Amino acid sequence: MRSPFLRFAHGIAISLLVVTTMMLLSTSSVGAAGFAFSTFELSSTPGVVCPQKKGNSCTNTAAEPAIRADKSGNFYASSENGLGAGTDAWRGSNNGLHYTALQSPNAVSNNNHTGFSPGGGDTDLAVAPAKNSQGNYNVYVASLNLANVDVSTSMDKGQTWALNPTSATIPGDDREWIAADQASKVCISYHDIATFNIDVNCSFDAGTTFTQLGEAFDTNHTWLAENNMIGNLVIDPATHIVYQTFSGIANANEVACSQAGTCGYHVVWVAVSTDGGKTFTDNMVYDNPNTTVSYGHQFVNLSIDKAGNLYSVYSNFPKSLTKLATDRILQA
Repeated sequence: MRSPFLRFAHGIAISLLVVTTMMLLSTSSVGAAGFAFSTFELSSTPGVVCPQKKGNSCTNTAAEPAIRADKSGNFYASSENGLGAGTDAWRGSNNGLHYTALQSPNAVSNNNHTGFSPGGGDTDLAVAPAKNSQGNYNVYVASLNLANVDVSTSMDKGQTWALNPTSATIPGDDREWIAADQASKVCISYHDIATFNIDVNCSFDAGTTFTQLGEAFDTNHTWLAENNMIGNLVIDPATHIVYQTFSGIANANEVACSQAGTCGYHVVWVAVSTDGGKTFTDNMVYDNPNTTVSYGHQFVNLSIDKAGNLYSVYSNFPKSLTKLATDRILQA
């Protein structure tokens, strides 16, 4: 049985990666010199398969891409066109060497008369780790519409989408993230603009309704509200532990300097939920003694491997220093 106790070790400095266009790199072979990559752009027109031998329809102007893979070997990618302009999505085949442009996951909100825009703000993507009743892995695309959060679900490998334009329990939101668990559980996290809390909503019916609400800050760390920058959300498919990462200040004594702008978000945190996202306990990953450093830059990111180990990467850009921390979850 895995313990939720976290032991983070400060890692090494790595170079800062800057992405300026929506492109995909696929490994086509591995030679003596290392990995070889195929590079191509993607189409914004549904139904177009890229790359093509002829024509120049494999182009788009979208930004902030995300990519995930399911256990059947399908790749899914999403990208945003800007607030109110909708999102693009793609499905990859042949080990990621070809991608078909899918219908926009939130295009239906243009005509559903709900009063909500079709998303297109900050986007994120998740794929379920277990198959649905149709034998597919659910695909989820989250997109910001500012008033709320769009969550679009596909149960048929991206052929059709069902949109929930009011997925966030607390309206008025910023920078959402999404993570999937089991066949039909999906959770989103976001800042609610009123308090700047990091809220975590979970759905148990593949995104149709989000009925469970938790907060990333425990009772000992309520001072992190208004003094944090959100990172991504991940779920361990083996233990169902939910992890929410973010950067912030170190203690309540730093609230004043944080509000004054004289100290930054120099601490990387991870909030851990062992009850499926209902409650969280906050754990410190790394505390830079230079309190003017800030790690809230596009964004603190967390990943998990098959053994349940966590990996955190964070940057204090524009000083161009990216750091990596590795966690070992102790085995009982």
